[in-house]
Amino acid sequence: MTAEEKRHTVACPSCGAENFVLQLRCETCGGYVRDRVPALNLFATLWGMLESPGATILRVSKSEQKNYTHLLFAFCGPLLFAAALFAARIGDTTMPFGILVLGIAVGGPVAGLLLLPLSAFWLRLLLRLIHGIRLRYRDAAAFLAWSLTPLMWASALLLPLMLGVFGILLFSTNPPPWDVLPLPFWSLGTLTVLSLPWSMLLLPLGFRVYGPRYGQLFASLLLFWLLPAAALVAAALLLRHLV
Repeated sequence: MTAEEKRHTVACPSCGAENFVLQLRCETCGGYVRDRVPALNLFATLWGMLESPGATILRVSKSEQKNYTHLLFAFCGPLLFAAALFAARIGDTTMPFGILVLGIAVGGPVAGLLLLPLSAFWLRLLLRLIHGIRLRYRDAAAFLAWSLTPLMWASALLLPLMLGVFGILLFSTNPPPWDVLPLPFWSLGTLTVLSLPWSMLLLPLGFRVYGPRYGQLFASLLLFWLLPAAALVAAALLLRHLV
């Protein structure tokens, strides 16, 4: 067994045989080689993704139910929808701000539940083609959902704050929000934008146990982000055309 293979195994406490780190029972003697993780604790796991993402995503890997996946997708949706509205410069139209907020609150979660599960299928395909990693949808979706924790926090905390501070001005270019309120815009905007590269850095962590190194995974998963980026651009163009 090579050092790289050894890194992803755990010794059975009963017979000492090496088993894959996600294996629950020893393939040699049938004894338990790790604790069961029946379900995930939402707030503990969210905090863990910020404090110790490597250990936390490994716990996500071991969890049996992969719960909260689609809840996280729904929470990320409002920020994605607002980004499309921002790119479409909806604030330059006659649409009332109340309708915009309602659209973000109602349409955002729906957008997240449509785009992100589709992205999980795209993620599975890429990993299989490039690295030979075969994952169930529920595993790929769970890794994606928990890696989007920074985006989720930005959607749940920063987006409402920005809507409250800027109102319809957030989506306008006449005048742009960075001219009217430069300090709040660049402060909150920078924090919001940084949630994306942070999520990009987290995504490869869940797949290291399957063999590839982090750098290889990060480079190949840059292709993954093309799908959600293209979807947001298409949504912005469609919104601009409709409104």
